[in-house]
Amino acid sequence: MGLATGLAFAARGLSVTGYDVNPRVARSVARGVAPYHEEGLGELLRREVRSRRFSVAENLDALLRSAEVLFLCLPTPSLASGKIDLRPMKRGTAALARALRGRKGYHLVVVKSTVVPGTTEGVLGPLLRRLSRRPARDLGIAVNPEFLAEGSMVRDALSPERIVIGVQDARARRRLRAVYRPFRARFHSLSPTGAELVKYSSNAFLALKVSFANEISRLTERLGLGIDPVMSAVGADPRIGARFLAAGPGFGGSCFEKDLRALVARSHELGVRLRSGEVTLEINRAQAGHALDLVREAVGPLRGKTVTVLGLSFKAGTDDVRESRAFPLVAGLVAEGARVRVHDPVALANFRRAWVGRPDSGPSSPVFADTIPQALAHADVAVLQADWPVYRRWTPAWTRRMKTPVLVDLRRSVDPRRAAAAGLRIHALGVGRGVERAASVGRTRGRTEARGGA
Repeated sequence: MGLATGLAFAARGLSVTGYDVNPRVARSVARGVAPYHEEGLGELLRREVRSRRFSVAENLDALLRSAEVLFLCLPTPSLASGKIDLRPMKRGTAALARALRGRKGYHLVVVKSTVVPGTTEGVLGPLLRRLSRRPARDLGIAVNPEFLAEGSMVRDALSPERIVIGVQDARARRRLRAVYRPFRARFHSLSPTGAELVKYSSNAFLALKVSFANEISRLTERLGLGIDPVMSAVGADPRIGARFLAAGPGFGGSCFEKDLRALVARSHELGVRLRSGEVTLEINRAQAGHALDLVREAVGPLRGKTVTVLGLSFKAGTDDVRESRAFPLVAGLVAEGARVRVHDPVALANFRRAWVGRPDSGPSSPVFADTIPQALAHADVAVLQADWPVYRRWTPAWTRRMKTPVLVDLRRSVDPRRAAAAGLRIHALGVGRGVERAASVGRTRGRTEARGGA
């Protein structure tokens, strides 16, 4: 998020300096090499490094020699209680505050990370003021939540649909608006706590839309209907909107699950029970079990069966596996005695690292296949979990690798006509058995998949 944000500022003509406490990441970025997979990011990074609009500082002192507006883009991981872990945020804030001591002129510190409502005004702001020892007139504090979706981060950062800022005074507002002047987007100016609540409310509502579509998909399966034409018509209502209504195995990624749990926990602290958040999380957990049900329905008892899982990232377009629905799916298959093979075009290594040591990983490990043919060899069934474009181009040669030519398509990605030509039988999530689906209907207009959170 920090890298995409900084590069977007640079691409709009601002002079940007980045800093990261991880020296490996810092060195990679300084060389113009993106440290993770994100469409368009590597090209943008190389261009802005060459233009010298974007550079990397070796330490905070070097950063402060050139920066007047400082964005804090630090992790806020989830604790077992559902609350966010503020320790990384506090450490970074404290280090920046100490580096600001004795500096001349006005500096604006902007909290870009996702923190629960009240954190900046109640925790981070006081910490900054106390440790920096700077008078209020020389230190502005603001909140500027990000709304970037993995897989489309570059596009979202360069062309934001809205810019939300939370400020306490007019000077901070003017400075932050000046930073965003090159961007054409509607501004929403609130208090810091109000801006923090906007971020959480947005993700909670999007997660609710995803879970709603997933529940309706179970009805369409029982009624002999297809979920996509139903949701296409529902989403045509401008009061509802078409995005985030594509049913699937559930939402994942670094935002929705973490933010919902944190909002529920924060609401509880304030004496409010957030039932919509609780139910959304419950539906998402149940959807992983429903995916397993579909596999059993397709091939019967799983013990001794060879099952191939295609797509391990939480969605196509990223190598991020955080909260990927592939984890409960693979864990469930292993627990029921299946022999599991897994494949992903970019996230295989990340999934392998994350799988080790998981409490639900079970006594056996899946086989990590480098190629699709290897993954499909002698498979009793394949399960498509993340809809990478390569899987949509299913070939007869892939089918011939399988023991039984059955695909459980959790994303409705493979065109039924292509599947038929390849000799492949499809069991699709959200589609009643025997339903004939025209390829033009599959995945509502604009491919309205849940883009995983901002």
